[in-house]
Formats: sequence, structure tokens, C-alpha cells
Amino acid sequence: MNTIRRSLAFSMADKYVSQILLIATTAAMARILTPAETGLYMTANAVILLADNFRTFGVGVYIVQEQHLDQALVRSAFTVTLALSLAIGALIYLCSGSIAAFYAAPELKTLLALSALGFLAVPFSSPIMALLQRDMAFRAVACINMAAAFTGSVITIALGLEGFGPVSYIWGFVGTSFVMAALAFASRPHGWIFVPCFVGTRKLLSFGVVSSLITVINMLYDLLPRLAFGKILGFDAVGLYARAINVCQLPDRAIVSVLNPVVLPAFAAEARAGGSLKQSYLHGLALMLSIQWPALILLSLLANPIVHLLLGPQWGAVPPLVRLMALANLALAPAALTFPVLVSAGRIGDALRASLISLPPSAAIIIGAAFFSLETVAASLLLVAPFQMLVAFLFIRRAIGLTAGELALTLRGNALLALGCTLAPVLVVATSPSGFDLTWTRTLLALAGGAAGWLAALIAVDHPAKREITGAGTFLMERLLPERWGKAGPQPTSRRMRS
Repeated sequence: MNTIRRSLAFSMADKYVSQILLIATTAAMARILTPAETGLYMTANAVILLADNFRTFGVGVYIVQEQHLDQALVRSAFTVTLALSLAIGALIYLCSGSIAAFYAAPELKTLLALSALGFLAVPFSSPIMALLQRDMAFRAVACINMAAAFTGSVITIALGLEGFGPVSYIWGFVGTSFVMAALAFASRPHGWIFVPCFVGTRKLLSFGVVSSLITVINMLYDLLPRLAFGKILGFDAVGLYARAINVCQLPDRAIVSVLNPVVLPAFAAEARAGGSLKQSYLHGLALMLSIQWPALILLSLLANPIVHLLLGPQWGAVPPLVRLMALANLALAPAALTFPVLVSAGRIGDALRASLISLPPSAAIIIGAAFFSLETVAASLLLVAPFQMLVAFLFIRRAIGLTAGELALTLRGNALLALGCTLAPVLVVATSPSGFDLTWTRTLLALAGGAAGWLAALIAVDHPAKREITGAGTFLMERLLPERWGKAGPQPTSRRMRS
């Protein structure tokens, strides 16, 4: 447990620093670029992200979860990653003109062609980063990611201020890729990793095909609406929709992004040790929802001041979208655990089937809603999000023996925490003369009341988060004051070590 807590601590430092840099970059560029320029970059970024997920091919996931890993398999993983990266980078470069012509936006060609440079560096970081995650070496992972994020943020903002426009983001991506490759190699300077090898390639490719299909289907679901909106509603709508999503993802970035790097290695280690995936899943679900549900409710209630603070006054059409999207995301809050638990249970095929069942009809509904308005798109998420999570739970239930009663018990405890957090902010908004358009005083009052209500509910409810907070405090005291805590702590040192 201490290993997981230590990993989570480093992952938290990594993700929080990276998210602070991302928020700062987003806030700065929102004031530098127009919504149309932002939408142009987001369209290019959708293509880049989709290509990058083809490029990963599940190689990192394979390294993390493989029961018996040797040097030949790691070299084969690098070989596959290198071949895919070069092929996809070349494809983006060659197709950049055609994509730009489809959107009648010549600027897209430059953005896409330049992004191909980033794919040259990625193969030299991916296998090493996966090895570090497998070994739970999250201190090194955190240092590499934070340095790369800082580099990308500085490049993007500096070029934006110099008037480079949307291409500033692309240069930031390229800089991030090369810095990450250099630092990853510095952390593990093992030249043998980069010697081509084809041993075990068939097994790797078999896993990679399924993993990539899952990733690509999910990415298509995320990115196709942006690509469709650019054609149906124009680049202004793409910019507004993308910024609304960015704001709605703040709780994910604060919570899920911390857990994501640790969850799969922890679940995989639990499965290799013959432990209970069901108990690990329910424990992780309770911890995640205890913060994510209250955060999403607060985000929905305080969308106006949050958007104004992060993006500025020119994005006044975003808060109504955020309110609907945040409420829809309540249903999707557990989604981050679906893939790790199914893969760790040896059910990666079920993860693919769940995506194939739920995502295509969801994408069709969202794109169909775009023919009406962006508000209709946001409202459609209230329908598709619960449907997606229902499908996921059906497959998880079969994979780990999860019963409806066990799931309901976990959800009930988190619903009580969310209710405690919601009461004060709802009262603040209800008594506001301007409705959701709160003053900063009322915003701070709502946040303070929500935090106090959450804490009061946590004290009153027997919840795993309470035990984790206590355990984390004990762990921190043992690290800071080992001699004093060993003598005065609540239990003998030998017992603490066994736990």
C-alpha cells in the first residue's frame, strides 16, 4: 500500500504541475488567439491525436501488463513503435494538403506538416516510460513529464506572444516530444532497447491490434464531433465546444490524470499476485467518485465565474455548455477504471466489445444534434453518457464478479458526499440576484460552503476516503519524523511495516 501511495504522490505532483501549466497556457492563448484560430488548431490537434493513438498501438500497455517481460520483448516493442511512428508521421505530412483542402483552410497544411516532426522523437521515449510505469518508478516519470510540459508551455506562449498564431501550439508539441525522449533516455541509458528485434512480435501485435482498436474507437468518438462541427457549424463552434470540454475536464485532470498512470500497473500487479480485482475496483471507484462527483456539481453551478477566470469575457457562450456537460460527466466519472480492470482481468476483448456497442451510436447522436445547435449537442450528452457507463458496468460485472448490490453500496456513499457538497452552493446560486452569474464574493462563499459540506459528510459517513486520508497522514509522518513516529505512533513499528 505504501508503494501505491508513494506512486500516487509522485503522480499527483506530475499531473498537478502539468495541469497548472496547461491551464496557464490555455488562459494565455485564449487571450491571444481568436475563437476561429483556436478552432483551427483544435481541428489540427484532432488529427494529430488520432494519428498518435494509432502510433501507440497499445505497446506501452503491453509492457506494463505482460506477465513475463524480457529484453527481446522490450526491443520488439521499440521496433514496432518506431515503424508505426515513421509511417504515421509520413502519412500526416503527405496528407496535410488534402486535409486542408477538405476544410478550405490552407493554414491547416502548415500545422499538420510541422506536427510530423514530433513523431520522430516519440519512439525513443515510449518504451522507457512504460518500463518506468511497470516498475512503479513514478518519481522519474513525474520529473520527465513535468520538464517536458514546462518546455511545451514556454514554447507555445512565447511564440503566441510573438504573433505566430495557432502554429505556436504545434511547435510546443514538437519541443515536448524531443525533451521527453532525451530525458527518458537519460533516466535509463540502455542502448540495447533501441536495437531492432522481432522476437515475440506476433504476441505483441495481437495484443496491440485489440488495444489500438479500443483506443482509436474512443479517440474517434472524442474527435469526430470536432471534425464534423468544423464542417457543420464552422470553426467558431469548434473553438467554443473544445473550450467547454477543456473546462469540463478540469476534475478529470485533477483526479483521473493522477490515478491513470498508477491504476493499470497497480491492477496488473494485483492480478499477478492473485489478489481480488473486485475489491481493488470498488476501492478505487469509491475514492475517485468521492472527489469527482462533488467537483463536477460545483463546476456546473459555478460555470460562469470559472469560465470568465480561465478564458476571459470573449467566451461567454461557453458556460451554458459547461453546465450541461458537467452534469453528463457525472455518469462517466467511473469510466477511467474500465479499461485497466478489464485488461488486468484478461478481458481486453470485452473492453473492445463495450466500446463497439456504446460509442458508435453515441457519436451518431452527438453529430446529429449538431444540425440543431451546440446547446443541443451538450444536452445530448445527458443521454449518451449514462448509456455508455451502463454498457461498461455490464462487462465489468461479468469480468470480476461484481454484483449490483455492491455497486449500489459504493455509489450510495459517494452520493451522500456529493449531496453534502452541493447544499451550500445551491443556496448561494438560488439567492443570487444575477443567477449563475455570481460575484467573486459569492463564488468564494459557494466554494467554501461546498468544501465544508463535503468534509462534514465525510466525517459522518464511513467512507474509504476517510481511511485513505488517515493512512496518507500516517505515511507522511513516518517519512518526515521516522524516529519520533516510531516511538509515539499508534501502533508498533513491526505491525506498521506488515501493513
